[in-house]
Amino acid sequence: MTTPDYDVVVVGALDLAPELAQRVRAGRREERLYGTADVPNFQRKPYGPGWALVGDARCHKDPMLALGICHALHDAELLAEVASAGLSGQRPLDDALTAYEVRRNAATLPDYHEKLQAARLEPAPPDLLALRAALRERPDDIQQFALAGFGVIPRDVFFNPDNLGRIMAAPLARTG
Repeated sequence: MTTPDYDVVVVGALDLAPELAQRVRAGRREERLYGTADVPNFQRKPYGPGWALVGDARCHKDPMLALGICHALHDAELLAEVASAGLSGQRPLDDALTAYEVRRNAATLPDYHEKLQAARLEPAPPDLLALRAALRERPDDIQQFALAGFGVIPRDVFFNPDNLGRIMAAPLARTG
């Protein structure tokens, strides 16, 4: 299998947006394009004696969706909460940091696997396609879907059996 030339792929994609294509073709490349290839994805133990990790230091996902800072801030919020309990003596610090790891893994692992899937640019799984079809013409639910997908709200606020059942049971909106 050969890899298509980058310029051929980009120019072909530009043809899908003629006005943008015209503007791009009128421009001039000042230097070669730079990219990132083979970005490793990983999860690390997020704490040890005298240290704790947040964001990309703790868990790195493909940057395709550019959510690193959002995840880093969420990690920092969780860590501050448990560190406060541990440092104030409300609970042993090691127990508090273990709680950080458990809570963060619960919040991160589904997203981690979804981002890896998205970065592979493979077709979406059938259950996700069915959910997207059910969301059509439902702007409030679409907003909640996006907020949960981007980590702005906890995933289980949207991706819970009751909510998904409600959405999937609703009749599809007819257009035209």
